[in-house]
Amino acid sequence: LYFITFFIRHLKAIKEVRQIYRSVETLTRTKWTWFGLACLPADDVVSMADSTATVEDIEGELFRIERIRDILVRRESELRYMMDDIQLCKEITRLKKELQKLVSIPDKDKSKEDRAREEELLLQINKLVETRDFLVDDVEFERLRCAQ
Repeated sequence: LYFITFFIRHLKAIKEVRQIYRSVETLTRTKWTWFGLACLPADDVVSMADSTATVEDIEGELFRIERIRDILVRRESELRYMMDDIQLCKEITRLKKELQKLVSIPDKDKSKEDRAREEELLLQINKLVETRDFLVDDVEFERLRCAQ
């Protein structure tokens, strides 16, 4: 279920990125005109903005930029969660393999160090699984918060 949710969110993120690219293309097509002050009388008011742009146009563009920024911040957060999840899964897998090697040794052949290492590995795995569970809960909380 987690992977299905992850996959669906990944597809949504791809769609958002495509929207961002379209918005960025729109932004790069916006032309700003700069006037040389030497050409104008001293009492004229000079605007750096394109004279055809209205206040509403500028406010609309600022709003779109803010939306794009929010989408990018949210996506960055999702990617960081994914990286943390991948690292935790790799470490859990590594520890499980090491534990499996120790468990495969018959009890009569195990040293005190082997038994202690088994206990240590179990504790580490348990701690990492709890950390990952917390991470998954945090991702779900963020998803619900963004949905509101």
